[in-house]
Amino acid sequence: MNVAVIGLGHAGATLHLPALAAMRDVDVVGAVDLDATRRDQAKTTFRVPVFASAEEMFATARPDVVCIGTPPGSHAALCLQSFSAGAHVLCEKPFVSSIAQADMVLAAARAAGRRVALNHEFREMPVFKAVRDAVSSGVTGRLNFAQVWQQIDLPPWAEPGWRGDMRQRTLYEAGVHLVDFLMALFGERPRAVQAWTSTCGVREGETDAVALLTMEFSRGRLATITQNRLAKGETQYFEVRADTDRASFRASFGGRARISAGLFRSTRPHMRVEYGIAGIAWQEVGATRSMLARNPKDPCMVATRYVFERSLAAFRDGTEPPASGELGRDVMTVIAAAYHSAAIGQRVTIDDALIAELRDVQLG
Repeated sequence: MNVAVIGLGHAGATLHLPALAAMRDVDVVGAVDLDATRRDQAKTTFRVPVFASAEEMFATARPDVVCIGTPPGSHAALCLQSFSAGAHVLCEKPFVSSIAQADMVLAAARAAGRRVALNHEFREMPVFKAVRDAVSSGVTGRLNFAQVWQQIDLPPWAEPGWRGDMRQRTLYEAGVHLVDFLMALFGERPRAVQAWTSTCGVREGETDAVALLTMEFSRGRLATITQNRLAKGETQYFEVRADTDRASFRASFGGRARISAGLFRSTRPHMRVEYGIAGIAWQEVGATRSMLARNPKDPCMVATRYVFERSLAAFRDGTEPPASGELGRDVMTVIAAAYHSAAIGQRVTIDDALIAELRDVQLG
């Protein structure tokens, strides 16, 4: 398939182009960015045609698929432009800036006979996929409760570039990974949420240096998200714990090399070695652990390649991509509901009435 990449920032240069270069039966027919330095780097490194604008690229190339890696405020317009050119879309997340924009893009895709998929690569990363597979197998019983958390020293106002300009940075732009993973883990959209966002008094006029979110799923099952962008301790970029009837499953994203020895209360003395160059996943039953998976050296790019391969196959065959545009709309809905809950200080049920109320709310 002929593929074009729009946006040569972090996502385009370190995820999209390397992933596409590693795929067979894919030709990159155009790479677009406003910045001449980025264009030159892409041309030199990946030997692809480069363009200063999407209009110039569409006038010259004929892509079957367009990968969009620009800031989220531009996604909706670029999706529409791609459909008009006859291309399917692989879009970075967050998908768009509002539920209304998501509806508009999805309606335009249907009218053009095209489809939208999102690069939710974390759900496909080996350590997180191992947890999803273990839970969905049902071998240890039903999933009852899950936690995901992120603790880093990077408040929203310290972010460089367009991310630093966002008022709703933490839960919308970074929390989208965590919300999507929990929805993939439970296999559904939550029925209700309650959220709190704060700077904990560190800086006035900001919203969510710290974000706490509780999600209620069917049959009384619960999940929590904790994002702390004021943490001064060890960085924990994406941690997961999922509890089923008979086991707990853990995943830790990021390098880990640890040797521990000791006695846990009434359990046997232990010595444990943990090593994963970019993250590990394991199963726990009491104090007993068994390894599930380790991440490769470049897990985000590898997971992006896997998403791209499956998404392109879905476009070609008419099957379901790993993360559809409709799923992206659901993730947007949950995040909009979470900010609404934090604003009013109440738990909210995600029903048609709430979605209609929040439809035009602009995120970011």
